Amino acid sequence: MAQWRTQYDCSGFPVEQAKLCGFDLSVAYIGGEWQWLVRRDGRDFAEGAARCAAVAKEQAANAAWRLLDVVTRTARTARAA
Repeated sequence: MAQWRTQYDCSGFPVEQAKLCGFDLSVAYIGGEWQWLVRRDGRDFAEGAARCAAVAKEQAANAAWRLLDVVTRTARTARAA
């Protein structure tokens, strides 16, 4: 379960952020919708939008879990080779 906190960028814009399984999750209200982003090591891995903050947070967390599964399977395959 991700623990969300509110951070403010340099202009005072609020961004909800969390860490989950080595991924950085962000949710912000931009242009009339809640947009979410999943990053790792400075790279964007997944993004999307939702109608409410709770759904955006859930979608971001689900994307991180799916990405973790891919990373884990890739590592297992590399070790087996």
